[in-house]
Amino acid sequence: MTDIKRITLSSLAAATLLASGAGTALAADYPAPDSSDAVAVSPDSATSVADQERAPRIVEGTFSWDQATLTSNERISQMFNKAVAHLCGSVADLAQDNPLQWKLAVSGDVENAFVATVDEMAAADSVQDTMSCTCGANPADGGATITAEVKGIPITYLIERAEPREGANAITFVSSDGHETTVPLSYAIGRHAVISYEVNGEDLSASVGGNNQLWMTRTPAGYFVRDIVEVRITQEDVVPPAPGEGHTYPNSPNVGITTASVS
Repeated sequence: MTDIKRITLSSLAAATLLASGAGTALAADYPAPDSSDAVAVSPDSATSVADQERAPRIVEGTFSWDQATLTSNERISQMFNKAVAHLCGSVADLAQDNPLQWKLAVSGDVENAFVATVDEMAAADSVQDTMSCTCGANPADGGATITAEVKGIPITYLIERAEPREGANAITFVSSDGHETTVPLSYAIGRHAVISYEVNGEDLSASVGGNNQLWMTRTPAGYFVRDIVEVRITQEDVVPPAPGEGHTYPNSPNVGITTASVS
């Protein structure tokens, strides 16, 4: 019984992989038996020979991982523009215009409602960050996820310029087709919301389509509305639910292997 327990524990240890940013992998190597290597053994030595044949050889190696791989605009177009018409908050007609001359109105319970072009606002404040867009129901290692360099106007700029009145707790993004998406104002700020006009150094027409698009960190892609024409900041009696709240798939962007190599 002792031998069986020891062999089982040894096999389990040999198959263990300790994972982090970098680590050591352990693998068991059991050579196939060769009848030509058979030797006569005495009863006294049979147990030790059997133990040696069953004992795994431990092979060590190192591995590492990163999240710096960007999705190409060609791949983004295939997944989030052409292949899935209503994913990532697309509108019915993604007619291409001049994204920098696209006008946005900021209104609602604010002291300074205004209308300005994307170009004008971008000149005042723009950011560029690596962000992800993932379908809320994307399975582990699924294809409905992208990572890109996103450039756009931070929502905080619109808020500071508009000066919301005390008690403002919601923000609504209105698309050119009339579709509206409302989230808590604090959520949009905390998730670093950006109205993008470039992805991977190109206009959105080369990737997700449209003229502009809302991006937020750790948020299901269905909230990433496009072709926004108005942003309303309001005080609501009931704060709107946060994206994903109460959903079967609240969205936690997962891991997918894009490349692998052995050295």
